[in-house]
Amino acid sequence: MTAWTTLPGPRAAVRATIGLPPSKSVTNRALIAAAAAGGGEIVSPLACDDTVLLASALARCGWDVRWPGVLEAGGQRIGETPHDPRHGSSAAARPVTIGARTAPRRQVALDLGNSGTGSRFLLALLSAMPGRCIVDGSSRLRERPMGPLLGALRTLGARIETADAETLPVAFAGRQLEGGRVKIAPGASSQFVSALMMMAPLTRRGLDIVIEGALPSRPYLDLTAEVLRAFGVEVACGDGGARWHVSPDRLLPARYRVEGDWSAAAFFLAAAAVTGGTVTVGPLASSSAQGDRVMAAILERAGARVAWNANEATLSGPLHRPVDADLSATPDLFPALAVAAAAAPPGSRLTGLENLRYKESDRLGVMADDLQRLGAAIEVSDGTFEVRRGIAPGRSGTRVTAAGDHRIAMAMAVAALRAGELMLDDGACVAKSFPGFWEQWLKVTG
Repeated sequence: MTAWTTLPGPRAAVRATIGLPPSKSVTNRALIAAAAAGGGEIVSPLACDDTVLLASALARCGWDVRWPGVLEAGGQRIGETPHDPRHGSSAAARPVTIGARTAPRRQVALDLGNSGTGSRFLLALLSAMPGRCIVDGSSRLRERPMGPLLGALRTLGARIETADAETLPVAFAGRQLEGGRVKIAPGASSQFVSALMMMAPLTRRGLDIVIEGALPSRPYLDLTAEVLRAFGVEVACGDGGARWHVSPDRLLPARYRVEGDWSAAAFFLAAAAVTGGTVTVGPLASSSAQGDRVMAAILERAGARVAWNANEATLSGPLHRPVDADLSATPDLFPALAVAAAAAPPGSRLTGLENLRYKESDRLGVMADDLQRLGAAIEVSDGTFEVRRGIAPGRSGTRVTAAGDHRIAMAMAVAALRAGELMLDDGACVAKSFPGFWEQWLKVTG
């Protein structure tokens, strides 16, 4: 039976100050780097479904993972993911410490839920270390592509034991790999390249990664390189991002602080744009390697006003022009921007969306369908999203779907500010990346 969540309706000119969670992308990378280093402390990590699944999997694979209030010894999760509604983040004040690994003697079966990042990073990491593992996940994760990564790992000599060369589950017997030059056509996800970068220091020779074809979400590779450098590894980029060299330097245990999440900020900035209000978000780094920092600039081009004060950004709406943006490097911004575009003057156009069908849901299709239920006229073709007519006010009571996708659930909360009170089929799915979202959203809706 569906547990419907009521999304509060229109609010004129909202005023709110939002405490953002730490970055999920950075937390995941820091967990992998600390594990590969055999030690480390991650300060202000995000405790959400994805990061807790990854930390638990590392513990099950033999690492000494300690996360007070989140994981027990051996990686057992402590109830629901805790969060502090005053700051909008999961047990962020409690650092994660990772110690040395003792490789299990028996094969370990890992369930990564719907975590594409965690499963891909673990496939690469564990293929380069002793031990036998099976990596699996939800029915949706089993549909998401793994082929480019598995092909590259096989080229490097990984002993992968699976009948399907493209998807999970994957069984393998890990060992140290020689490394060297490897080609990969990432296609749907930059995570395949990031996974190789993270495991490269464990090989004898490091990796020279040659990217063939289009590279989606390039900023995430810069983020991966930033985390690796913090753990003492040399990373070099060439040919405009088409070649990456990661040295075989031993990763060194480090103390790493996770910055605020630009991906989470996008929904609150969109709320200001949609209502013509003012929202302040932080903590954030204006010079962050996170690609989603461009959200503020995209809305500013459409007429919003943006100001910075230390580590807080303030955005004031409304939008006076259509939204026009290429999101090939920042696809996670699409749900929030799609709503902002559907509340802006007609004619908004978002491109670079070809790979959205490989996310937690078919994001392009689901968002278009939800917005059409709210009276918008949307055209979708060849990775392009165009708004011919915006959201119609007075749609109270309309049922919309999150399709199990955390970012669509948050986007529909923004849409309700224009359309009217909405009924959402799965409000709990926000726990994948932002367990404290609904508490923070109360600051927007009053």
